[in-house]
Amino acid sequence: MLGSDVIGFTQQRLERVWSSRLSVPLRPASSGPLRHWQDQVRLAVKGAIAAVGAWALARYAIGQPDPYFAPLAALLGVYPTVARSLREGVQYVAGFLLGAALAIPVGVVLGPGIAGIAVVVIAGVLISGWDRLGDQSAQVTLTALFALLLGGHQPVSYVSHRLVDVGIGVATGLAVNVLLFPPLQLRPAEHAVRQWGDVIARALEDLGAVAADPGSGMRSWPRYDRQLTAAAEQARSSARHARESMRWNLRAKVERAVPQPDGTVLDSLEELTARTRAVARSVPDIGAADGAGPNLASFGQDYAVTLRNLAGPVRQLADLRSSLPRAALTAASDGQHQLEREAAQLPGHSDARSTTPNHPVRVWWA
Repeated sequence: MLGSDVIGFTQQRLERVWSSRLSVPLRPASSGPLRHWQDQVRLAVKGAIAAVGAWALARYAIGQPDPYFAPLAALLGVYPTVARSLREGVQYVAGFLLGAALAIPVGVVLGPGIAGIAVVVIAGVLISGWDRLGDQSAQVTLTALFALLLGGHQPVSYVSHRLVDVGIGVATGLAVNVLLFPPLQLRPAEHAVRQWGDVIARALEDLGAVAADPGSGMRSWPRYDRQLTAAAEQARSSARHARESMRWNLRAKVERAVPQPDGTVLDSLEELTARTRAVARSVPDIGAADGAGPNLASFGQDYAVTLRNLAGPVRQLADLRSSLPRAALTAASDGQHQLEREAAQLPGHSDARSTTPNHPVRVWWA
């Protein structure tokens, strides 16, 4: 169920992780409602600056009449990450160019009638199936329809003016997003990783209580099992967003206040989650085993202590700002060795890794 390999595993991973960490201020991170609305306000202000700036540049600097495409395209440059803003901007321009290329010959030959509309819609939807266009695939059909209906039999003039608007808008949006507090998603990732470790630790503590008092049952375990799944998914997702937010981001080169997502920590927490579930499968065997008398009761108490001793190091593993918990690991290791000695004295014990009909309690993590 739980053996010296988990102590060694945890200690080796901790040493590897903390050896590469930067020294950062011990400030709590959060991804709660306050953080969410701070990000939304910042995004809204940047979007407004980008839209107004693009309109002003197109209207007054370039002299474009009614440059309504400029503020619309500018908003594509103000996504939560710089990398996504760049990707969406390029895809939007590609969709616009394909739609324009479709509308020009249809407008010249068929004009803005029933036949022309049918052709651009059918062809536009088919072209939109190109996966390289991503979320901006609909722009092919929309642009083609706008160019056909508003440009009529001479769509080239309409397309050329709107292309200038789109270029100004995308460039302005990207410039605002890159230069004005480019977003980093490190704090939400840090918070999610810490939450994952906390769920594992609380699950271990709860399993320790069951080991100490087998009669209490496993009523709370299904809730912890669901929380482990949700916490793991949230941490992995947040880490991916954090890594994406660092691409093409000028702040990523100078930001040192928040630690970056650590793949070693995530892999360690994944392994610890699996081992915690293995403990949950085996802990009920302590109550089911019979014939061991006081020895089994003592084993259960010490097993509970070992599980609780592991909760602290697990929390510190998931805290990207904490120091190496050598004292806590030493205590857990000492408890583990004591647990193995007791397990060897239990009836039916032949191998710490094996199970027997008389005593199905394993000491090792699966």
